[in-house]
Amino acid sequence: MIRKFNFIISFSLSLFFYQDSNSEWLDNKSAEFNALDKITARTKKLEISLNEEENLGSLIIILKSCQNRPPDYLPESAAYIEIFDLLNQSEDKQNLVFSGWMFSSSPAISALEHPIYDISLVSCK
Repeated sequence: MIRKFNFIISFSLSLFFYQDSNSEWLDNKSAEFNALDKITARTKKLEISLNEEENLGSLIIILKSCQNRPPDYLPESAAYIEIFDLLNQSEDKQNLVFSGWMFSSSPAISALEHPIYDISLVSCK
């Protein structure tokens, strides 16, 4: 009896996770980020449109993709961004300091490691 119950529970959970992992993502045109200046302890909201640049101090942030999960799934936003740091660089050479996906539900998974700024994704719009 207990084995049958455990089998039913594990089978139900596996179906749930299988369906959840194969869901489609919905594309969006812009993203909202929180930026923290670690020196002054000030926060700033940034809204960046797709393929546009946003300056934050010496950083240049470019949004390449922003996607949300469908409404019938757990809420999640993911954004692919590139961040360049112009500090200590010549004008013709930019330094790429971050390139990757950021997730709104897990900001620590792929965070920007910068001595002055922390940037985290709030949502895609």
